[in-house]
Order: sequence, then structure tokens, then C-alpha cells
Amino acid sequence: MTAAQEARALAAFHAQSHDKDVVPVRTLFFGRTLGDPALRATDGAPLPASARDALAALRAVDAAGPAIGGARPPGARLVAACAEAVRVRRVSPADRYPVHRAYPSPRGLFGADLFLLPAEGEGWCLRMDPRTCALHPWAGSPVPADPEAALAGARIVVAVDHRRYPPEYGRLRPSLALLEGGHLAATLGLTLTRAGLAPRTAFAPDGVPVPEGFSPCALLAPCLENPGAAGTTVTVGTASTAAEPGPRGASEMPEGTGTTGTTELAATAGTAGTAAASAAAGTGPSVAATAARGAPEASGAVVVGAEALAGVAAVAARAAAGTGLRDWLDARTSGVSTANLVTSAHVSPEAGADVTAALVAALAAAAPAVPADTLRLDRIVLAGDRVDDRVATELHPDGGAGPDRPVPRTGDTNASSSLGHTLSVDFGPWARAFGDRAQTALHPLLGWIAQWGCLAAAGSGLCARPMRNYTESEWAAVLGLGPDTTPAYQLWVRAERGTYLDLPVDAVLPDPSPSTTLNGHAPRTAPP
Repeated sequence: MTAAQEARALAAFHAQSHDKDVVPVRTLFFGRTLGDPALRATDGAPLPASARDALAALRAVDAAGPAIGGARPPGARLVAACAEAVRVRRVSPADRYPVHRAYPSPRGLFGADLFLLPAEGEGWCLRMDPRTCALHPWAGSPVPADPEAALAGARIVVAVDHRRYPPEYGRLRPSLALLEGGHLAATLGLTLTRAGLAPRTAFAPDGVPVPEGFSPCALLAPCLENPGAAGTTVTVGTASTAAEPGPRGASEMPEGTGTTGTTELAATAGTAGTAAASAAAGTGPSVAATAARGAPEASGAVVVGAEALAGVAAVAARAAAGTGLRDWLDARTSGVSTANLVTSAHVSPEAGADVTAALVAALAAAAPAVPADTLRLDRIVLAGDRVDDRVATELHPDGGAGPDRPVPRTGDTNASSSLGHTLSVDFGPWARAFGDRAQTALHPLLGWIAQWGCLAAAGSGLCARPMRNYTESEWAAVLGLGPDTTPAYQLWVRAERGTYLDLPVDAVLPDPSPSTTLNGHAPRTAPP
């Protein structure tokens, strides 16, 4: 990596972190056209009968697994997983931000899209419409002659367009879009895993053709078999991935250009859940078998393996066990937009334990694949349930924790609920390893980690609100971070879920199965 690339990456990160130019947003209507191309789409192929059948089975599967698998065609399961991950789930006409999906987005504007590409080359490009779940050929792209067969080996790309967010977000717009892309990538990883197609997920992917105006931030390569045993070692690009966790679950990141700086987690019993249990449950693929069958490769700056993903999904789903996958995803919410973090009802560390466990599991899955000791997770709670006293604890990827530290209240850091988590990064090693791709690798990964906390909150009957627009220097000071470490993303847990005349939305299968219960409620008949 050249010095010029490293300098550019550091300058860009500093600008969106410490030199933000965000101003109050006065309207969500801006520009010459509406930002979401779905509002202008006219053509599209509806889901075929086989995909609708797979979608009905996928929605009904237990949130905790096992996968549907079986004799259903892999192409049908892949399309079903994409539809369930990205689709609009409900509309709140009385709220300021009315559109809701299974993952959060700034002001509900959704700057991330799913594109399906052939396993190799650029023969076609299909976009999954989040409103209709139809597959739209993009910019005159042809439709495969045999869509089901073609989609069985498709690459799934999460690409973002930050121009959908209001200009008032300024230099923060690109990182906000990348964070959202990571949230979507985690949701898609979950649905693919429950569809028996657990993917390898590559952040800042290499050589992915996407439509003009979009930036690819994640590539998911679904696998077609059950996962192999824990400890499988894979080679991605030119870097061997026999990465052994260090004392805190991290390994050294080789530096270089292209795919030379790529590593992938070799799943071990000490990381996110137990990959062996996931394999026994049939929730993911064998990487070796996938390579033999010619499935698409996933290469990028940072790659999380299928078995690591299955382990994180198992941890995040614990609170939702016994609930259908559809109802679990329906329950994901940040809460009503007018709710105040400071006045939120108290959530104890015990009540939010599943959220914390999911975040730690996701951090453990990511740590071996990134520059060593550059990601940090802190949990912030009230001390003795006293509003004025807060303490922070660093949570390590290996399950350990540091000592409690007081967190004084200052002007900007007052915006907090009784339970929160902060992801921080030492960005210098990322800039040295990945250069211009550093932020495209980092921010989607942070969103990916945070989404597992959002999903665990939904399973626990809680809501989780991500936060990015704050004063990093103040939070770094009260958290006692080192001079090179920046608080890059936060997730605040709240008890009030609330509704604003929520209306469920389902353009494909309005009611394919009875509603299951989640924490004593039926989310589909009383959506969150």
C-alpha cells in the first residue's frame, strides 16, 4: 500500500469523523428525482412458484434453525432469502420516517440495494425490489434464459448510493450508507443461512461490477452444502487463512494490495458460538464442497466465513427461539422516531444480555480477519441504576471483560439510554493495510456487527437504535480511549417499542402461515 493511499484514507476518515459538516435536515424531499429507483421501476419478473414456496417455508422456519434445505432448488431458496432480507415489512404513516425493513437506515431512506450477478462475468444484473420482491433487470440487462439455474450460482452484491440521504448529512453520507450496507449484509447472511445457503461475506469486495452510481460494499457467495467441521481453513485471493486467534481473538493482518491483504476467519470452537453445532444443525455450507461445485468466490479486504456467520446467527437467535423467522425480522425496530434516548425506560444489563452476547459473538467472528487489536467494544450501563452514574466495560472477543470505568456525563455524551454499546477503531492499521478501500471495509463490517445486536434486541422484546452523528472526541474522552482510537458506531438499547398506526406490508405472500409469538405477543397481528 502506497503512502499516498494511506494518507488519503486517513484524511477521509478524519473528515467524516472529526470534521463533520452535518446540519439539521429540513425535508426528506430533495434533488430532481426521488432517490429510490424502486419508485420509478416499471419492469420486473415476479417470484416464480418455486421461490414463493421456498419463501413460505423460510418464513415459517424457527428463528434459531435448523435451515429449510431439503429438495427445494437452491436458486429458489436464494431468491427467497434475498426477498425476505430486503423487503419492506411495515409502514408507519403517522411517524416521521414511515418505511421499515428488518434493518435500520437513516430516516428510513434506505441507501443500500441488493443486486444479483452471474457467478462470473457481467452477463446480467438483477435488482431485488424491496417493495414488490420482483427481480428488475438493471439498465437494459438481459434476463437469464433459465433464471432458476442461473440464480443457483449467483453472486449477491450489497451496493450503496449515499446520494439518497439528504445533503445536510454532508461528509457523513458515504459512511452512513456503508454502515447500512453492513446491516443489510448481516440480515441477508441470516436469511441465507436459514435457507441452507450460508454465505462467505466479503467486505470491500474485489472486481464486482455494479450499476453506475453505486458502491459495492459487500459480496455474499452462498454455499450449496452443509458446513464442514470447525477449524476449516480456506484460501481467499493470495493469502492463506489459517488464522489462529491471538490472546484476545485477533490475528495479525498481512499488508499488501489487491487480495494480498485478505484474510478469512477459520472457525474455531473459541469464537462466535460453536461452528460444529451449526454444522450438525445443517445451517451452513462446507467451503471445500462449495469450491468443488464451482460456487462463486467471495474475495475482498475482509472476509467472514460461512461457519463463523452460522455461529453468530446461533447466538443472536437465542432469545427468538421458538419464533418464526418472519416474525423475528418483523419485530426489529429502532423505536418511534420521536422517542428520547435519555428518558427511555430502564433496561438492565441482564435484560439486554442477549444483545451484548450477539455483539461479542459478531466481534469474535470479525476479529481474526481484521488488523490485530483495532476493533474494540465497550458496554455502557448505569451504575447501581443511578441516572447520574454510568460505567463502561470493555468486552473482549474471547468472552473476557475489562474492569468497570466511570463514564462522566458531558454535553454531547448525555444522549444515551441506560444500556448502550460503542464500537471503536484504531484506523491507522486499516489505512496501511487497505488504503483507499479502508473505509469500504470498515464501515460495512461495523454495521454487520451492530445488526446482530439489533436482531437480538428484537428477540428480547427490545428496540435498538444505532447512532453515528455525535462528537467523537467527547465520547473518546469519557470512555478513556487512546489517542489513536475513535468511537465509530454506537447502539443504544431501549424498552419502548411503540407504534404509529403500523401497517404490515407484504406484496408476495400476504399471510402464508399462522403468526408465531414473540415475548408473549403476535408481531404480525400487532406489529412493533
